[in-house]
Amino acid sequence: MTPQQTAYQRMLTGDPIDAIEQARSFLKKGTALAYYEEILLGALRLAEADAAQGRLDDVRLENIHETVSEIIEDIASHETAEGSAGAEVPARKRKIVNIDARKLGKPVFCIPGLGRLDDCAALIVADALKREGFNARVSGADTEIDAGNAETICVCFLEEVSEARSSFTVRKFSRRAASARIIVCRLGNFEADKEQRSDDVAPQSLATVIAAVAKSASIKTRREQ
Repeated sequence: MTPQQTAYQRMLTGDPIDAIEQARSFLKKGTALAYYEEILLGALRLAEADAAQGRLDDVRLENIHETVSEIIEDIASHETAEGSAGAEVPARKRKIVNIDARKLGKPVFCIPGLGRLDDCAALIVADALKREGFNARVSGADTEIDAGNAETICVCFLEEVSEARSSFTVRKFSRRAASARIIVCRLGNFEADKEQRSDDVAPQSLATVIAAVAKSASIKTRREQ
């Protein structure tokens, strides 16, 4: 099996231990962002394909969500412990990203799309953005958006998203937060992203999501100067 298939199989069991061990093994040589991009999202795309065929019941969908949550939490805990133990290690060799205070301010809210697995995508996008220094949040997003406390909203999809659905999503959230930039993250097909420009409105990989959010922050900064 491929690493993505192995991760997916472990998600289905509802026991995150083996999935966490796979993640830790990857992180010995790679970064958390690379693990999210190559393995975790790859496994979730397999899950989404099964979900679209009606092959996943509520128990399995909940198992997947819980496993993804546990993996993200464990990676953060593991890196924090590793960082504390290696405080004298040069910054360039550490895996923990230092926060860029210039990117803080009003949060970037990560909202799941319509599918049951989109919650997982939102968790991954939020953590990826945090690692790049952005104030990204998932919990409490709806309340904060309606209160006008959002400058950027990332709506995260794993299922296939048509242009009509993408446009509708932008209009829907623009009505709720007129001044916010809406980014539709279409994470169901990484292969399509290889030809994509980093400033696209609908990024399809974590790398282009981060680039799109960075562009949004840059536009805001220029307007304030």
